[in-house]
Amino acid sequence: MTNIQTDVNSRRLSWRGFALEYVTLGWNVVGIVVLAVAAVSARSVALAGFGLDSLIEIGASTVVLWELSATGEHRQRRALRLIGGAFGLLAVYLLVQSTFVSCGRVSPRHSVPGILWTGATAW
Repeated sequence: MTNIQTDVNSRRLSWRGFALEYVTLGWNVVGIVVLAVAAVSARSVALAGFGLDSLIEIGASTVVLWELSATGEHRQRRALRLIGGAFGLLAVYLLVQSTFVSCGRVSPRHSVPGILWTGATAW
């Protein structure tokens, strides 16, 4: 392969990487809106945690976009630390909220699909 072919392939792969990350970012933004509405309506810590996971994935997507814009081992380590720290914060949030809910005898309501059920028994 010549240097020109290598450069063209590199640009093509870079463009694909950016395109996939932007699609992932858009999907997660839509998902977090849906999860936020469902979590609030159901008062569910689990749905809120899942929504926070989507928020972390949005942050991870922005970190990946930042990483794709330039390379370097230092940037990779920093990106991994940022993403790992965000998941650590999610774990702490879920631990605190689940303890609070368990001790407070708060029970979640039905989520939006559960409202459509007419009977008291589930399948």
